[in-house]
Formats: sequence, structure tokens, C-alpha cells
Amino acid sequence: MRKGAPDVDDVLERGPIGRWRTACGTAAVLVGEEVVFAPDGTGVLHTRSVAFGAETLEFRWRMLGRARLWIESEDTPIPLEFRSHETDTGRRTVLAEAGQDGFWILLDPLERVGDA
Repeated sequence: MRKGAPDVDDVLERGPIGRWRTACGTAAVLVGEEVVFAPDGTGVLHTRSVAFGAETLEFRWRMLGRARLWIESEDTPIPLEFRSHETDTGRRTVLAEAGQDGFWILLDPLERVGDA
């Protein structure tokens, strides 16, 4: 992981507390998402696009065990994994749904950008 990134084991055990954005390279200028996971189990998904403007979706989350995240609007836990991901701005270590391209309702995986 890059300098300042969270410990993989810590995230998979305690959850992705902090600010995460979609790892979509330069496309983030036109469309982008940021997910904030607060330590109290609340969260917010911010999306923005040229076509639809800015939107916000609040949610609740909790860990159901190692690498199993539950988000209130989902019926089943989301299995998590870290993996290498290539963007047009370089390779990143990202957080995604196991076996899926993206994360939750997003098309792209997430990279950590800061604290909540």
C-alpha cells in the first residue's frame, strides 16, 4: 500500500473507517464518488457527475467478522478484499468487493484518501 494508507489487516478486522474515493484515474474529474465511513457506524456516499450533479446517500455500516462488511441497505454482507488495480494514472492498492470490479453500488473499487 502507499505511504499513509491503512493497515490491510486493520481495515479487514475493524472496518474501512475514513474517507475513500473511487480509483478511476483521471475520469474522477468528470465523475467521482467518495465514501466516508465514520467510527460510529454511520456513513455517507457522495456522488457527482456532469450529467446528474451532486447526490448524497447516508447509510449505516458494521463489520460482521473479518472482511465481511454489512451496509444497512444491503440484505447480505459484502465480502471485502484488497487487490492491485491499474488506472490511467498508475497502479493502486484498492478495496473492493471480493470477486467484483467495484465496491457496493459503485462500479469502481475504493482507495483511501484520509480520515473520517
